[in-house]
Amino acid sequence: MNYQKKLESLIIEKDGLILTKDVESENIPRTYLYRAVKAGRLKALSRGVYLSEDAWEDVYYWKQAINQKMIYSHETALYFLDLTDRDPLVITVTVPFGYNASRLRKDNFQVFSVKKEWYDLGIILVKTNFGRDIRCYNQERTICDLLSSRYQSDLSQVTAAVKRYFRQRDRNVPLLLDYAKIFGVEKRIKAYMEVLM
Repeated sequence: MNYQKKLESLIIEKDGLILTKDVESENIPRTYLYRAVKAGRLKALSRGVYLSEDAWEDVYYWKQAINQKMIYSHETALYFLDLTDRDPLVITVTVPFGYNASRLRKDNFQVFSVKKEWYDLGIILVKTNFGRDIRCYNQERTICDLLSSRYQSDLSQVTAAVKRYFRQRDRNVPLLLDYAKIFGVEKRIKAYMEVLM
């Protein structure tokens, strides 16, 4: 198979949204990618991100693909975990301390930095509306993040999310309590539990 056909197959396989790293992993020379842009078959969304003319952009996927340390969190995680009916007004992410998040802030993301030992706690894969995998924090971690004193949250949204969480069969209350201890929100979690359980 020649490189041009290989690139066309890759574009189809990736539903029209491809990254430079996808092309490199298939050992397709980058020149074929640039030729596709020049010919109008692909357009560059950002450095290393390309979209075919008939594809959906899927911002959540490609933003994370070019910001590998970024984890969707807080209200954005609530949305992907089906713990809210509201679309996030601002995309909220968490990165480890020391990560340069200036590009994310420039894109109007709300960015939280956490200790490196807290960063990995509760990362899961969820699907975007276009079926691509992205990383966000699980339900238990997200609730603890929202109840943190360093986060200014909409109390009605948090209360609704916690109620929805406690109605679910797949909730993991021991894990929630473990995270609550780690993040210093144990009293607030227990107050919710007294009312909701």
